[in-house]
Amino acid sequence: MNRKLSRRLILSLLMCCFSLRSAWVWAQQEVTDVLIVGAGLSGLSAAYHLKKAGKSSVILEMSPHIGGRIRTAAYANNAHAEVGLEEFWENNPAIEILRELNIPLETSYTSFSSFYYQGKLHPFSHDSNLEFLESFIDSDEMRAYKAWDSKMAALYRQLGQQPLPAEIMALKDISFADWIKNTSALSPKTQEFVRIETEPEYAASWHKISALDGIAEWHLFSGEGLAPRHVVGGNQRATEAIADFVGRDNIRLNQLVTHIKSDHSSVEVTVTDQASFQQQVFRARYVIAAIPLFRLNDIQFTPPLTPDRRQAIQSQSAGAYFTAHVLVDGKADKFWKQDDESILPILTDGPLGVIYEGHSEVGHDAILNLLVSGAEAERFNARIASSDDIRESLLEAFERLWPGFGPLVKQMTFYRYHPRAIASWPVGRSRFDQLSEAFRQPQGRVYFAGDFTEDTHSNGAANSAMRVVKGIMQGSENTE
Repeated sequence: MNRKLSRRLILSLLMCCFSLRSAWVWAQQEVTDVLIVGAGLSGLSAAYHLKKAGKSSVILEMSPHIGGRIRTAAYANNAHAEVGLEEFWENNPAIEILRELNIPLETSYTSFSSFYYQGKLHPFSHDSNLEFLESFIDSDEMRAYKAWDSKMAALYRQLGQQPLPAEIMALKDISFADWIKNTSALSPKTQEFVRIETEPEYAASWHKISALDGIAEWHLFSGEGLAPRHVVGGNQRATEAIADFVGRDNIRLNQLVTHIKSDHSSVEVTVTDQASFQQQVFRARYVIAAIPLFRLNDIQFTPPLTPDRRQAIQSQSAGAYFTAHVLVDGKADKFWKQDDESILPILTDGPLGVIYEGHSEVGHDAILNLLVSGAEAERFNARIASSDDIRESLLEAFERLWPGFGPLVKQMTFYRYHPRAIASWPVGRSRFDQLSEAFRQPQGRVYFAGDFTEDTHSNGAANSAMRVVKGIMQGSENTE
């Protein structure tokens, strides 16, 4: 073999190897109308609305499951309990999706709950929220409460104005706690009731959120309040049904999005398969980033996120949640039943958080569902204390609430959240300010969805999905 032929052969082999390596690193590009990053409620809802509008979509999810925080844990003897404890308030647009998919819903309690405060349990065993209030505050306190609640309802109605009046926007610069203390005329007992009822919603101390966002949260409780609904058989059935509707073959799990590159005509998304570490490129006309706020920092955007969006990420705070499923002897229901009626959920204002009742069959062990929030959740999530230490803390709290309950506990199972998983707006920020508004506007062909763009609940996830799909449809009409 002559030298020239030898060089050609070596060069051909090198080119072949390079080609094979490139094929391994960069798999075949796929094309769809819309790429959706995240298979939580906002991402799934967006895919649902897109399919109804005749648009194709592919969902890229970094975890091995769909649903985000909407997860239902299954136990022996058909028992189950929620991991995320998501509630679908009656004004949630996701309810319309569930009805269209024939997903049965149930309502077992109102927006107010039984609560434990300063050594006394105030059970909700009444026909309405106002009757419940009258059971522990006097007539003068009740008149002050009704006047304050009417004021809150009027302020909430003003939140629909664009732009907000300056005097309303100024409320973002004072804490919800200080504003209530200085302006509400509520008695100390009633103020504490408002605190205990609302803090689990934003998963932080009311000293840490702005008054403006406290007003937005209170609408769930104002008047007779809104009714929270759950899916019969577990909330996970909702996300599974939506996934079936949009098509399981359109959902790719274990796909970590690392780059989003957009230009005037299309978007290119690079993902890494978390099992094989193989990269793949997807192309679409639009992309919806439907992931928690903190996850946006994990993605490299080209062009980069605008300075106001970067500032919004850095300045937004987060609430903290921790969930515990407590398996107990079925006879333990005597502690949370009065006249054979459950008084759960109970807001404990302590390490137990909110005590919900899981689903269990008669004659078998019962299961309680604890949603711990705020400082206690941060402590449990930090993993500084061992699981045994957390169990002991919860058992001690149970004994203070229900003496003699501890020996009936058989097992505890813990579920932790990312420290920034729950959207919250600190004093000086608000879901209504210009930084939040930046995320409600697309950056070219990149749209942003998720509860952090709207509010702290699944309402925000569902509303954001409707917003981005509406924007994409309008953008498509303008370019076609």
